Amino acid sequence: MNESGKRRCVPVLLFLLVAALSAQAQTSRIFAYNGRIPLGIESFRLQPGGREFYLMASAENPAFDGLSRVTDHGGHDHLVGGANKPVLFYPTRVKFRLTASAREKLVEDRPFDTHQKIEMGDLLKQLRFRVKVFHALEYRYIKPTAVEVVGVPSDLPYDERIYQIQFELGAIPIEDRVVMEVLSPSGERLCKFHLDLL
Repeated sequence: MNESGKRRCVPVLLFLLVAALSAQAQTSRIFAYNGRIPLGIESFRLQPGGREFYLMASAENPAFDGLSRVTDHGGHDHLVGGANKPVLFYPTRVKFRLTASAREKLVEDRPFDTHQKIEMGDLLKQLRFRVKVFHALEYRYIKPTAVEVVGVPSDLPYDERIYQIQFELGAIPIEDRVVMEVLSPSGERLCKFHLDLL
């Protein structure tokens, strides 16, 4: 390339560099995920009797690792993966981990009263689960494909149970809302945990 050609290329290269820096300045990374996403904790008081327990949940999938939520210059949130590639769907398979425990008090907020005709030990080891998927104003339920109690075996009396609950979600757009609901043995919804990536 002669000197004249080089001089013409310099402004073009400078323009591209400024445009790239400007695009980076117009987006901000507001949250980065790893393979396990904490979903929160809820506390309860079993009536009658008044004994307290809590439910604490997280969602797990290796595909979560490296995801980031970014905000563009227009104030819109987007989910991106490696090399800032847009993520359009939830992982097709998600495993939730739920700890149900009456061993200690982890939160100071006022617990919700729940009236159940069942002892605490039986309540903790007979919980049921489902996922509720919202698409605009419509919703549907997904049943778990596997529910496993880890740690202390279910046939031994204990005041804490740890569940691993797997769901096959299929192709769910990332703009939809995915909520795991925890049900009592009688089918009453105790609480819900939102898997909000956006």
